[in-house]
Amino acid sequence: MLEFLQNSGLALLATAAIAYLCGSVSFAIIVTKLFSKKDIRDFGSGNAGATNVLRSQGKLPAILTTIGDLAKSFVAVYVGGLLLTSWQLNPYNGALDLGLVGAYTAGLFCIIGHMFPLFFGFRGGKGVMTTLGMMLILDWKVALILLSLFIVVVLCTRMVSLGSIIAAIGLPIGTFLFRAFVYHQPWPVVWFCTAVIGVIAVIVIIRHRENIKRILSGTENKI
Repeated sequence: MLEFLQNSGLALLATAAIAYLCGSVSFAIIVTKLFSKKDIRDFGSGNAGATNVLRSQGKLPAILTTIGDLAKSFVAVYVGGLLLTSWQLNPYNGALDLGLVGAYTAGLFCIIGHMFPLFFGFRGGKGVMTTLGMMLILDWKVALILLSLFIVVVLCTRMVSLGSIIAAIGLPIGTFLFRAFVYHQPWPVVWFCTAVIGVIAVIVIIRHRENIKRILSGTENKI
């Protein structure tokens, strides 16, 4: 790990900064201001995410928000992988895949930027769509399995929040199982990917804490 930080620390910091700034571009806020000249955080749940946009602004703004949130994840993950593989001060021959480390790091900080956007007073969304964008690039099999689980839960309960929470719980489990027993990757890679996804899952669930309270009390909004 020390060797990795010595050789890749600067690239890792640049990756985190660029990804955070990328995530800070809140399409829910931008799209809503374009359509209604208002702030999406003043509507409904107050969340700067596609679900709240759908409820308060309609289908087209929600679709544009979704596309934007997915796209910024794609860009951050791609740039992160590129930076760590190309910006090397010295050769690194450790067990970690530099491209994977850069991509997962970028995905994490893009999600943090989405939740706490620099450009919008650090009040953003819950990171669900941004997480999906990251996973579609980095592990599409796990992403599609959890997306299917999300859809089933939402269809059965009509609660997007519950689907998001259950999918978040499944993220580190799916990542670990696929990296270890489907892709048969080295254990340092397995544990690194699982740890990053675990952090993301915890943050996403914490961001849904008010939804959890409403689910338990039977007052959660449904679609």
